[in-house]
Amino acid sequence: MTTTLRLQYSDVRTRLVDGKPLIGLRHRAKAAGDMPVTTAWVEMAPETVRRLIKTLEETLADLEPKQSE
Repeated sequence: MTTTLRLQYSDVRTRLVDGKPLIGLRHRAKAAGDMPVTTAWVEMAPETVRRLIKTLEETLADLEPKQSE
């Protein structure tokens, strides 16, 4: 059985590694019984974050109800 997590919020950080900027994301959620769950940091280059944002925006747009013309 898969446990469904309820996302509470995400942490965001930026840092330089070898002179290159990285953007880190970490999610905090609650599992069954309100047990807290924290994921590891996922660090990405700014270009990757831009692609992720674009993909998320497209996905959200696909979920919107279609308007009748």
